[in-house]
Amino acid sequence: MLKFLTCLIQLIISPAKGWEDIAAVGEEPRKICSDGFYPLLGVTACSVFICRLYDADLGMATLIQGAIITFVKYFVSYFLASFLFAIFLGKVVDGEPNEKKYHTFALYNISLLALIKIVSNCLPTELSIVQFLPLFTIVVMWMGRRYLAVMEERSFTFIFIASVAILVMPYVLEILFNKVIPYAN
Repeated sequence: MLKFLTCLIQLIISPAKGWEDIAAVGEEPRKICSDGFYPLLGVTACSVFICRLYDADLGMATLIQGAIITFVKYFVSYFLASFLFAIFLGKVVDGEPNEKKYHTFALYNISLLALIKIVSNCLPTELSIVQFLPLFTIVVMWMGRRYLAVMEERSFTFIFIASVAILVMPYVLEILFNKVIPYAN
């Protein structure tokens, strides 16, 4: 977990150096999932319960539903992002796409979104700056182009694919889950 958090913090502080460190560590995506990603998703889901501290009207059923939706949307987003990368990355990378690297790329970027969700759950009011923090992941993805060996002339296509796969997917899933299982108050 410490290695995962160290790389994640490095991505926040200096995205280019963070991707270099991730490449140097070269950890398997399964290990990243079990040692860092899944526990982070659990903490993110549990952070939904903090909202009860400043909104006493939230019922336990609402909080549990919110925690489940939060966990599942990031969990499923990772697999959907990996699937989309498997389909589309072959067209934008030099040579053969490295499956291990695009799984790692998806894991770390979705982990950044989960960290941002923890921050927003811990704040008593909705601050506009926190709502724009997910856009920072675009910067992190842009700096990760070299990590994935994206062709320079295909950089914008890559950012579009990565943004849809990583940024848009959790929000679409959350909307779908909220339509299927509306929050009970």
